[in-house]
Amino acid sequence: MEQQDIRRLTVGDVMHADWPTLGPEDTVERAIRLFAESHISGAPVLEDGRLVGIVTEGDLIFRDAEIKAPGFLDILGGIIPLGSWEEYREETLKSAGVTVGEVMTRDVVTVSPQTPLPEAATAMARRRIKLLPVVEGERLLRGVISRMDILALHVIRPRP
Repeated sequence: MEQQDIRRLTVGDVMHADWPTLGPEDTVERAIRLFAESHISGAPVLEDGRLVGIVTEGDLIFRDAEIKAPGFLDILGGIIPLGSWEEYREETLKSAGVTVGEVMTRDVVTVSPQTPLPEAATAMARRRIKLLPVVEGERLLRGVISRMDILALHVIRPRP
């Protein structure tokens, strides 16, 4: 098969327009079931048709992870934290979350359908993101692009 030159493609050329979504009120159990049955690792979270977050396996794994509180150093009655209390707080809340809205990531990196593919790949690599929601206008979801969508272009042709 012919290798693709991704520099000439946009996100819209390879995105999945029909990717499954969840709502903030959906349960974590429903999200896990959706991931397992659809063979996906994450889903955009929509409220009134607009992107409000993303939930991934990474957000859900906290249910089964051991979460350790950061240590501290007590010097002359003063406490010096030896870790991030905010990170500990977020992990603890995610581990106890029942709904998607409680565990999702709200600060979502997004791209538009017109974004050049190399720009999307760079954002994914730098931020260690596996899944990027594709939005237009007021955060209207148009699709999703994954790392594998970009990688596969090196060995197969993009979908029409």
